[in-house]
Amino acid sequence: MDRHTATTMNPPRFEKAVVEVKELGFKPETTFFIVALRAKINRKFLWERKIDVYKKWGWSEESFVSAFLKYPWCMLASVNKIEATMNFFVDHMGWNPIVLAKHPILLLLSLEKRVIPRAFVLKFLESKGLIKDAKLAAAFKVSEDVFLKRFVTCYEEEASQLLKLYEEKKDVSNRMLKKDFKP
Repeated sequence: MDRHTATTMNPPRFEKAVVEVKELGFKPETTFFIVALRAKINRKFLWERKIDVYKKWGWSEESFVSAFLKYPWCMLASVNKIEATMNFFVDHMGWNPIVLAKHPILLLLSLEKRVIPRAFVLKFLESKGLIKDAKLAAAFKVSEDVFLKRFVTCYEEEASQLLKLYEEKKDVSNRMLKKDFKP
């Protein structure tokens, strides 16, 4: 929320949003409160549209509230970003959509630069029997250095192949981004 929004907004609407965010349990002195307030004062139809998207993917009201409390930024993502991320994790990775409600930060990670390259590495490791489950939310949340240490370089025999796969997927994703988003 910027200063302009806060000073030009209809005061009763702003006050109502403050009350709603407090009632959800956000503490006014925290960054989470400011982010939740910013999300809440967005246009009502956008707020409802995003909730509809989450519900379409199987989230209950309870799972939505839980996700919003954990990471209110999940309501600042665009409808298209939410759809694309849910589609990738649920349809392509086979995750239960509730996992994303438990780890809502995943909804704001870059699909092209982080999620897709890491997903290919995890699927490769799973196919070789080196990890049991490619549904490791933590693998997507850690820094690149930590990811490379835990899931690439520690597998000595496969390390060069894994690193090549990871870099290839990042490069392909970056080229796609440059092509799709030319100024």
